[in-house]
This record gives sequence, structure tokens and C-alpha cells, in this order.
Amino acid sequence: MSLLATYLIFFFGSIFAFQSQQLPEKGVPYLKNFTPADYDHKGKIWSIDTAPNGIAYMASNSGILEYDGREWKNYSGSDGITRSLVVVNDSLIYTGSDLDFGVWKRNEYLEFEYTSLYPFREDLTGISEEFWDIHYIDDNVFFVSANNIYVYSEGNLTKIAAPTEIQNSFTVSETLYFLDEGGLFRIEDLSPKQVPGFPKNNIPEMIGAYEYEGSLIMISQNSGLYQYKNEVFSQINTELSQVLNEGNVFSFEQIDDTHLAFGTILDGLYISDKNGNILHHINKNKGLQNNTVLSMHQSSFGHLWLGMDYGVSFLDLSNEHTFFYDYRGNFGTGYSAILREDTFYLGTNQGLYKTDWNELNNYRSEFDNFEIIEGSEGQVWSLTTIEDQIWIGHDRGLFTLQDNKLNRLGDLRGVWTIQPYKDHLLVGTYNGISIFRKENSEWSYWKQMELIVGSCNQILIEDEQTIWVNIPNYGVIRASLDDDLYPTEREIYLSEEFDGNNQYLRIEEDGVQVLTDTHKFEYSASEGSFSGQIQDQLNSKVEDVLQGTTKPVLLNYEFEFYPIYNGFALKNLSMQKSKPDTAYQLVFRNVKAYNNDEVRKTFGGAELSYTFNNLRVESIVPNQEDVEYQFKTDANEEWSDWSGSGIIELIGMKYGDSQLSVRANVDGTITAAENIYFSVNPPWYRTWYAYTAYIFMAYILIWVVYFIQGAKLKKQKKALLKDQRKSLHKQEKRYRQKIKEAEEAKLKAEFENVKEQLKSKTIELATKARENDEKNRILESLNEKLKRIEESPENIERRVTELQQIVDSHINSDDNTFEIQIDELHKDFYSTLRNEFSELTRYDLRLCAYIKLGFDSKEISNLLNIKPSSVYISRSRLRKKLNIESDEDLHGYLGSL
Repeated sequence: MSLLATYLIFFFGSIFAFQSQQLPEKGVPYLKNFTPADYDHKGKIWSIDTAPNGIAYMASNSGILEYDGREWKNYSGSDGITRSLVVVNDSLIYTGSDLDFGVWKRNEYLEFEYTSLYPFREDLTGISEEFWDIHYIDDNVFFVSANNIYVYSEGNLTKIAAPTEIQNSFTVSETLYFLDEGGLFRIEDLSPKQVPGFPKNNIPEMIGAYEYEGSLIMISQNSGLYQYKNEVFSQINTELSQVLNEGNVFSFEQIDDTHLAFGTILDGLYISDKNGNILHHINKNKGLQNNTVLSMHQSSFGHLWLGMDYGVSFLDLSNEHTFFYDYRGNFGTGYSAILREDTFYLGTNQGLYKTDWNELNNYRSEFDNFEIIEGSEGQVWSLTTIEDQIWIGHDRGLFTLQDNKLNRLGDLRGVWTIQPYKDHLLVGTYNGISIFRKENSEWSYWKQMELIVGSCNQILIEDEQTIWVNIPNYGVIRASLDDDLYPTEREIYLSEEFDGNNQYLRIEEDGVQVLTDTHKFEYSASEGSFSGQIQDQLNSKVEDVLQGTTKPVLLNYEFEFYPIYNGFALKNLSMQKSKPDTAYQLVFRNVKAYNNDEVRKTFGGAELSYTFNNLRVESIVPNQEDVEYQFKTDANEEWSDWSGSGIIELIGMKYGDSQLSVRANVDGTITAAENIYFSVNPPWYRTWYAYTAYIFMAYILIWVVYFIQGAKLKKQKKALLKDQRKSLHKQEKRYRQKIKEAEEAKLKAEFENVKEQLKSKTIELATKARENDEKNRILESLNEKLKRIEESPENIERRVTELQQIVDSHINSDDNTFEIQIDELHKDFYSTLRNEFSELTRYDLRLCAYIKLGFDSKEISNLLNIKPSSVYISRSRLRKKLNIESDEDLHGYLGSL
């Protein structure tokens, strides 16, 4: 088939698929699970609804849950378990619970507040009403319990009593039906009307209904499907009816005009068309958290929400990607695939598998229809079609597939990739490149390519002489080959030159590129180097895609294969992501004003204190993936760069009115800009009353200045007179000061004179004392001589005795003149010392007197007729006797006595 024909088939197939609006049937649509831990363990989810902007709301055991795609919030209001809810918009919700029902409205801080509408509690003595169903039809809200239906409209509440006991209720084509023990009823003009021909007894428990070709199809919990048409009620015997009977249906949702969803207690989720064909069967084996689906809701944006027995999930039925996860270990992680006629070949980490392409639909309970090809056990790296033959790159070598049997070529180990080149095959292995050539119509090993070693997991052909080789953790090589496939020239680009990890080679129309997980590098042949570091978004739409050299594989004009961890994914090329029923909406979710110390919740239109002029605004397009945001303010009319975060920080806002505009880009669709307004109050000193005060103060100041000037003129004469008086007073003060200074100088001179006289007298006293001491020493010497004479007795004994008496009288006659005068001058100085320090000698007392009088060591040595060094020794001994520390001033101490 020619390339043109292939594209024509693809084109017309795409148009047909787009017009038919069919759901994807191969693989599980994009599935996302939330565990109870994600929403703070608020119990089971009994009912789900979404606002027109896409925010999801759920009735739980602990109130209502709100999820916008980024954050879960919980609101508590009515008593008891919340059983049902209906969302009018993201600011108005009605809920029913045990013994209560009411309305939720957002306040100015974007938080919900609950008001009960149930006034009949006291009238229902002995009746415990539980409101499991709520319906919103033509602006009327219907709260349904087993005993009554309450209609809330325009602020008024009307009660419709049940004929006997209501079993269930559902809405079909804007008509409210309910099943009662007396049959099937519908509400007309706020009154129950019995549907004719419907049986009154032995009615199975019904959980929902839909219209099909003029009939009312009803879904029972345990008996499958029933049809009501032309007043005839009968059971439907189809495969769908049978599986629903076995699964025990608990919830139902009509996805669109042609597709239905059934949630079961025992076997997960079933999706079918109205003709009864099962398109999807999704259970725990295919990724659901469990097999019990308690509630369902189809949003206008293509998300089918599921309230599970454990957790919450949603399926994106409009996504062109579907997934085959191997939760049961049936085939492993897919690396490559080939579609040959109606057989799908899958190379995984476990081996090579095959299955019937037409049977690869998602109506089975698990993906167990894969059959491994004998002998292929192990890692399959690549599958390639060459000359209408399948080639397998395996960790055990190079294989071809013929009649579903493997044929090994050569003795290679570890084959990454196979690439035809001229008349040869270049085989990238764990250790370089092996070359095969055909001889006698058979391929055989020829030789190993020289100068290229290492694990070559990619080989790309640039032209007839040039190849590119990717060697992980080393780099890429550009090699020019001669006729013998010898690399005559090599250009090596090491991995360190490329930012990011998992380098990957590809050739596009604009040349050779190296991709990493974060960047794209383009090769310039003229410069012989790579340049540019543009972030690459390859495979961003597929979660869990394998990193490295794995890449999407085009299976046919309709499907593309993606390798992912623990399975594989398919992209339906003929399916375009359908536009939602309503336009994407950007909403503001949280507004906070803050400063360095405090954060406060606020709201659009609020007046902010100048001290809280930093603003954090959280915006989002609810429950949409890969959304980019940009904003502008009235202070800057230029839109910001696109960013993946809808959280906007406005720092240091100027006082006055401000407007923030935000818009989003969702899959190439730019939403309408949403505006939020703020007013920052000026500081107190810039308010109108402050300016009024400033004017008043200026007027007062001018009056005060005028008054002061007048007062100054009046006081001028007094001031001159006062200055004269002050001048005379100063002169008088200076004169008195001079007299005082003269007197003080005179007294000081007299004091100095007296001080000199005192010192002179003291020196005289000291001199006299020294003379007396000298005399005493002479007398002591005479006394000593006389003692010696006495030791030699002679006739003059009597005279010697007399002489001795005279000498003794002179020795014992003390001259106390110095001590007496010192005591007179210094108020009993010696007496004080003798009383406090009895151990002081006469010599010590005199030394104390000299120190007190201020004599230095040299002067004291002259007075005592000793050496200066002896004075230092005497001072030290004196300190010990006076109990004075060595660092204490001796003169100061004695002067204080």
C-alpha cells in the first residue's frame, strides 16, 4: 500500500471516527484513583455531582467533599450521613442526609455554609427519614425519602406523601419517576400519577432507567434489565442483562445519548452502548481500587466519577489514550509492538507475546488473552519489520519470527536494535555493532564494526555514508562509513554535554536531535556541534511512559503504541479529544493577604489594610490536566508568560483600586479572562481625614505664628530690659567669682605654706629623734663596756655600780617628743595604731608616721639612717602586721586613720 493511500485511509478513518463519537474500546481509558487518605478519611462516597465549571462534589459520611483537581476540601453541616446531593453551580448545592436536607451557599470567603430546609422533624414522630435521592428539574428541587417527597421552589417547601413506601426514584427526560409498593409513579404538576400497566406486586428493586427506541429500560439490582413499553413490563434477556444480574448493580449513569455506565457491588464497572454491547469492563484486575461502585456521575468535561467502597476514581472517556496495565502478571512491561494483519505482537520484559487484534477489546474482565511464543522468554528490546519479516532484538540474541517460531541468527548476546543499511543489517548489541549480510538469500553474521564499542542501543541512518549511534552513559557518535563499513571519521559527543538524563536520538525534517528528560538539543552540520536547550514535552500526555530509547510505534493508520511501566498504552489517532459540553472555566479558589508576620483570608472586592498589601490568589481550571496560566494587572497591561501554576503572588501592592486578570490554556483553548478586584487602603497619614487634619493644623500654625509675632513686638521692650538686667547680673556674678577665686587662691597659698611648715617641723622632729637615737646608742655602748668591767671585779666596784646606774637612767629616759607631736597633729594617730595593732614596735609606729606624712622611701631611709632597700623590707613587714594586701595602697590606708 502506498504512503498516499495510507494517509487517505487515515484521513477518512479519522473523519468517520470523529463523526461517530464512539468511545475507545481497546484498553482502559485514563484512570485516576484517590484513596481515603487523600481526602482525609471522610467515609464512603454515596453521591457525586459536578458544577458547570468542573469542580466535583461528593456526599460522604462526614458532609460534602469538594475536589478541584488540586486540593480536597471538606465541609460539615447537617447531622448524620450525607446521602445525596445535586449541584446547581459551584456556589449552590442541595444535600439530603439522615433526618435532614438543606442548601449550601458560598460566603464571601469562598467557603460553603449550610442551612437546613427540613422543618417537619417534630411532625414525624417515630419516622426516621433518610434522603437518598435529590432531583433538580425546572428549578425545582425534589428531596426523596421512603415516606415523602419534599419540593423546594422559590423559597417554598411542599410535601408530597408517598402512596405507600418509596423504594427508589430516578429522572428520565426531565420527568421524575419513583417506585412504590403500589407500582411506578411519575410526578406531574407536583402530584404523583401512576404509570398504567406497570405491575404492582413482586417488583424487583430498581436503581435507574433510561429511554431507548420509545421504551423505558429499567435497571434492577439483582435481575438484570427490564423493558416497559406500551403498558407492558418485561425482562430483557441479553448478555448485558445477564452480567448485570451476576454483578449486583448498585449505581447507574447515562454517559451520553448512546452510552451507559453500570456500577456493581461484585464486579466493578460496565460501560455499554444502548444496543446492549459491552464496551468496557473495568474492575480491580484493571486498576480500580476495588470492585464495588456505590455512586457514579458523568461530568460535562468527559470524566466519569466513581464513588468506590474504598476511595474515589474517575475515568477520562474523552482521552485518546487507553492503557493496558498488567496487574495479574499476564505479559509484563511492554517495550515494542508490531501489528501484522490481525495479529498483535508485543515485546515485553517477559518475552514475545501475541494476541488477536480484534479481541484486544476491553469487555473482558482482565487482559488474559496474550499467548507467549515458545522460546522467547526473556527481555525483548525491539521488534522490527524488514523485508516483510519480523526481527526481534532480544537479550539472548537476534531472532526472526517465522510461522510463530523463533529462528536465531548468529551467536550474539544482548541485541538492542536492528537497522537496515544499504545491503546490510546493523545490529546494536551490548558490546558494539554487529554487521549481517545476505548470502544465498539468507542473512548471516559478517563482522564486528571497528572503533565503536559499548552498549549501542540506538542506530540511526542520516544518509548513505553517515550513521548515528547512541551509547547510554557515554554519549552519541556520528560516524562516516566507507564501502567496507569502516568508520573513517568519528565525532563523539559525550553525555556530559547534554543536560538531563536518558539521552535519546531522533531524526526530524530539520535534522538530528538529542532528547533528554528535560531538554532538546539540535545538531548543526555546519558547526559540527549541538546547540539549544529547549525543554521538550515528548510523551507528556502519557503517564508512566518508559524513559530512555523506547519510543512510540505506529501500528497502523489508527493506533500508536506507547511503552509504559507494567504494561503498554495505545493512542487512538482517529479519535480527537471531544470538546466539553460547556466551555472551560477558570475559577478563583483562595485569596489570602499577608505580611511578614500574619496571613489573612480575604475575598474579591475586599478592602485591604495597607499593612497587608501582599496578595496570594489561587486560580484553577477545575479537574483538567496540562493547564497553563497567565495573568496581568491594571498596573501592567502585558500578559505574563505561560506557567503551569495557577497560584499568583502580588507583592507590595500600591494603595488604591487594583484589578487582576487571569486566563488559562487548556489543550490549545484559551479561556475567557476572569477578573478579581481589590482595594488597598492608604496608610492613615494619606487618608482624606489626615489631609483635613493637615489643613486644619496649617491654619492653626499660621494663626499661632501671627499671634507669636504680635506677642514678640509687645515683649521686645521687656526683653531688652531683661537683657540689661541679665548683663548687670552677669557682671556682678563675674565680680563675685573673681573675689571668690582670689580668696580661694589666698587660702590655698596659706594652706601650702602651713603644709610646708608642717613638713619642716616634722623634719626637725625627725632629726631630733634621730639625735636621741644616736645618744641612746652611745649610752648602750658605754653600758656594754661597764658590764665587761663588772665581769672583772676590782676595787672600784662601788663606782662602777654608780656609773652603771647613771647610764641606765639615760638609756631608760625616752624622748617621746616626736610621738606626742604626731598625735597632736593627727588626732591620736599612735594611740589608734597601738589599740588596733598591739604587735607594732616603736620603729614600726614611726615608719607608719613617715608614710602617713607622705615621705618617700629615700626620705625615710635618711630619717632612719638606713638603706632604701631596708625601707622596702620594712614596708612589706608592716603590711603583714597591718593585715593589708600587697596590692593595697599603704599610704592611703594610713591616711584614713
